[in-house]
Amino acid sequence: MKQGAINVWLAVRYLFLHAFFWIVTFALHRILFIAINSSKAIDTPIGQLFSALLHGMVFDLSIVGYLSLLYCVIIAIVGQWYNLKKVLSICNYITLALSSVVVFFMPGDGIMYSYWGFHYDATCIAGSTWDAIETWAIVLYLIASFALIAGNYVLLRTLTSRVIDVDAPPAPTFPARITNCVVMLVIAAAMIIPIRGGLDLAPLSNSRAYFSEYQFANHTAMSPLWNFIYSTKRLKEASTTYHFMDDSKAETIFRDLTVESGEYPHLLTTSRPNVIVILLESFSAHAIEFLGGVNATPTIKSLLGQSIVFDHVLAASDRSGKGLVAAMCGYPVLPTISIIQYPKKTQTLPFIARKLRDEGYESQTFIYGGDLNFNNFNSLVNIAGFDNVITEDDFDASMLGPKWGAHDEYAFDRLLEVASSQKQPFFDFFFTLSSHEPFVVPMKRKFDNDYLNSVYYTDMCLGKFLDAARKKSWWKNTVVVLMADHGHNGPDDVPIEHESRFKIPLILTGGAVAKDTLVTKQGSQIDLAKTLLSQMDVDCREFTFSKNLLDPVVKGYSFFDFNDGYGFADDENYQVYDNRGRTWLKKYSSAAEADTLTARAILQIMSDDNQKR
Repeated sequence: MKQGAINVWLAVRYLFLHAFFWIVTFALHRILFIAINSSKAIDTPIGQLFSALLHGMVFDLSIVGYLSLLYCVIIAIVGQWYNLKKVLSICNYITLALSSVVVFFMPGDGIMYSYWGFHYDATCIAGSTWDAIETWAIVLYLIASFALIAGNYVLLRTLTSRVIDVDAPPAPTFPARITNCVVMLVIAAAMIIPIRGGLDLAPLSNSRAYFSEYQFANHTAMSPLWNFIYSTKRLKEASTTYHFMDDSKAETIFRDLTVESGEYPHLLTTSRPNVIVILLESFSAHAIEFLGGVNATPTIKSLLGQSIVFDHVLAASDRSGKGLVAAMCGYPVLPTISIIQYPKKTQTLPFIARKLRDEGYESQTFIYGGDLNFNNFNSLVNIAGFDNVITEDDFDASMLGPKWGAHDEYAFDRLLEVASSQKQPFFDFFFTLSSHEPFVVPMKRKFDNDYLNSVYYTDMCLGKFLDAARKKSWWKNTVVVLMADHGHNGPDDVPIEHESRFKIPLILTGGAVAKDTLVTKQGSQIDLAKTLLSQMDVDCREFTFSKNLLDPVVKGYSFFDFNDGYGFADDENYQVYDNRGRTWLKKYSSAAEADTLTARAILQIMSDDNQKR
């Protein structure tokens, strides 16, 4: 065997042993976590806990990937020109130091979870998270930690001694050094796969831990170390607050906006209809004729005159993750933070799905033809409590597009199958995706513009679904909600301050709609929650930011935001402000001077509420 090959073999052996060490360490942590929280684990099936260990490995391998990348670079640069045995010893000292810190926090994380129900993360650094923990528990924690650190040292030495304690190989020749360096750098480059959590389009996020209907199993799968690092990266944006005026003044302004009478017309034939919410990817005013755009949506146009139509609704934000929160929770989103990235916060939100489950809607299905780990969708859907979730993994490969997942025609087919087989009343939530960039759809082109063409395709699929659904026995007791997840810049690439950028459709149609109605009141995407639930006589007071657009006393307005900017619209004002540039991008008012206090008061109340969650 050539001298250089011996060096590479030792390095690769060390990388494998170091990876195995971390996998064992993290597995022991999860077992310890379960033991400390045995009172919570007792209600979780043993099979789910075992699955949590397996699901959690994707986070462990991500951490191993980062460290392996570092070690590969060290070995490539230093190990080929210096005694490899000593270089590997240095790597071992780094592993020992890092693992000792991790092990020290192992029992602390379990104890904290037993008190607070969440893992240690960056938000705990400045908080008083440990104040409620008794002194005896802290003492026991310290004893256990030092014992674990000692065991950690023994485990690491036992695994790596056969590599580090062997006689150092002879120095490789110059060509072998170059070969070794290249091999280690190739291995380093390959670490991007475990770091990202695999080859999927969506990078690894906390959402991947949410695989079970048992929340404790999901929390067991989550890696506290990975969660801490991930939350640290987002700590700055999470701590961003907006304060423009005295809290009492902001509360007074917001309270005036939320006045309602509780008296409103009931436009459904039943208070317990089947509900199907279809969240249309990127459907904006540009593609909808009655909202001022071109007629790229003939199906939606055909619903006029037989549906409850809201023609002055703006999206809550400009991203799918934020739109999903707004639609499912009736909760607004902040300019610099997407609450969907923080499961600890999202689990405190109200959910339409949860409210309907309390009202007897036992059959609940969420359908998304793409990767549910994208943008942390999975955690939100899991927390919402859907008993049936359908993703791209449930479609044949022939049904998938080149990038995002199943084409909408196949997803609509699955929606029809699910709705036709469920116990009534049911609640289904379907998020389309074909009208997402790059707008590749399996259809003969109808529009030169890719965006309009993709919207036309999804609208066509919607039309086929509605035609088939009308023939089903459940249709007469069903309301179908059509709403976009966010707007779009459209074929003309309109700037962020243009109203058409955020203007979206909101339509309630179906056999359970008793009377066609046009609602011109200014509204927001988050208003779906109260508007829909009020029609069903469901108590929806917990949706504090949502409003019933059919209540004649309720003031019409909408608040929206984008990356560190926000906007406000009502019957007299339309304003868009850039926080970074500290300038109004647009400020229109039918009055002599635009009122900017209302928008700022709303943002301040939103910010305060978010910080408390």
